[in-house]
Amino acid sequence: MMKVPVLETNNPHLKLIEPDIERDAANGIKWLEGDMGRTTLRLMGVADEHNKPTTLEAEKERVNDFLTRQDQLNWMIEYQGKVVGSVWVDLEASDFLASPSVHIMIGDLDMRGKGVGLASVSTIIEYLKSNGEKTIYSRYVTTNEVSEHLLSKLGFEPLGEPYNDGDLLFQNVSLDLGTPSEGAS
Repeated sequence: MMKVPVLETNNPHLKLIEPDIERDAANGIKWLEGDMGRTTLRLMGVADEHNKPTTLEAEKERVNDFLTRQDQLNWMIEYQGKVVGSVWVDLEASDFLASPSVHIMIGDLDMRGKGVGLASVSTIIEYLKSNGEKTIYSRYVTTNEVSEHLLSKLGFEPLGEPYNDGDLLFQNVSLDLGTPSEGAS
């Protein structure tokens, strides 16, 4: 039984699919290796003390977590049959951020800046709206101009002042969805 439905996006080449342990653990290794992997994780908000090279076993555990966690929904981003990133929704508030909150990682460097994030997060926003959500939250590391631009373009607005979480400075944002869509449960 699938935990998340396959979601079609406004890009006919792009869809959001359920994670797969073998496929996506190997992708995680590729995306997170070397200096570029450290940079990607830092821009995502991983503190230096936790920003270490990963292993296949650790990535398998992470993907299994994606599939079994009850407090999170996870999709892999598939572009023309190739997984290029992931998008997830935290269903429970954290110490710093209300819920539901949406997060994204484009792991395939060649796919960054090509509208993949915009199409993916737009689809998640519509999915959450159709399920009755009225407000969606996110956050970004203040030095991550790409995330700031993406969230701003989608209509997210700053919520409060930037704050420190570990050794990084974050900005919370929110998106008011107004009235839920017709037929929402």
